[in-house]
Amino acid sequence: MRERRVARSVRAALRDAWERFTRRQTPFSYTSAAVPLLLAAVFVFDLLLPHPHLNRSAVSLWLTFYSIATVLPLALGSRYPRWAGLIVFAGIESLSTYFLLASIHVHAEINALLELPLIALYIGWFYPAVLGRALIAFGVLRLLVILYLNPDLGGGVADPRIMIVYAILVALFCFEGARTVQRQLRREACIDSLTGALNRRGLQDLAGAVRRRAAKRGEPVTVAMLDFDDFKGVNDAGGHTAGDAALSASVSAWNELVGRRGSNGRHGGLVARLGGDEFALVLRSDAASVEDRLRRLRASSDFAWSWGIATARPGEALDAVLARADAALYRAKPDNGRGSPIAR
Repeated sequence: MRERRVARSVRAALRDAWERFTRRQTPFSYTSAAVPLLLAAVFVFDLLLPHPHLNRSAVSLWLTFYSIATVLPLALGSRYPRWAGLIVFAGIESLSTYFLLASIHVHAEINALLELPLIALYIGWFYPAVLGRALIAFGVLRLLVILYLNPDLGGGVADPRIMIVYAILVALFCFEGARTVQRQLRREACIDSLTGALNRRGLQDLAGAVRRRAAKRGEPVTVAMLDFDDFKGVNDAGGHTAGDAALSASVSAWNELVGRRGSNGRHGGLVARLGGDEFALVLRSDAASVEDRLRRLRASSDFAWSWGIATARPGEALDAVLARADAALYRAKPDNGRGSPIAR
């Protein structure tokens, strides 16, 4: 019995330690450890399965570096900084350059080229596009310089030009693939899946850019809060399918009204779904113009909706502007009297 209690206590302690460990980790710390761990595994096999011309001291040095680079992110967890990842990147590039210039057999050269696609994925996923492209461009230039300085790369087994070109193409594919997937995930995180409008997160992320562009042009920024007058009636009459169609059709019309192009609204304003049948529009225009455009669009719409309008004041937070527009919307709703839809 005593042995069983001890075994349960040990298992419980190990489980608690593992849970504490995993709670401290982030996708960045996990990936920062996984990249050097994979590269370290390559050199473990080199030591376990030796081949002619194997430089054990150099392989051991590289293996030590990769081992430290694996343990450090896991030890720090969420505290592992982005700049530390760049230092590891620089170390990997430096060791790779040494092996490609000083190696005397093709096996080590291929190992050195293996790191480039992994680093491209890592940089493309976790770092800004401008920095990432600069680092990838540096890596490509580095390989071209190595090819010039070491024309015997490949040891006669493979054409060095083919080796380098393949490595560059695979790295570029990995980098751009990581950037594409990341952009898609960010877009999905900011977009309402039913209507294609922004969600609250997307509105918060992009409204600042609209206000900065308006400030450069000396334009006012106006926020309109919109709400369907009898959305329940639409659902009751035609079911939820009819309600979904009403929302989607209205968002399409509002997108044209604000001049939104693409998911980021770079060439115009923004349309966001805040919940249910409540929406917000952000436009680079004055309140009177927005009021006139909404009235004309409402007259041609198949659906009834009300709105409230507020023009952003200098330095006013977006939430404060939305609150003033929402108060104006409340006054303008048919069952609350016919107050002004424009906040003062």
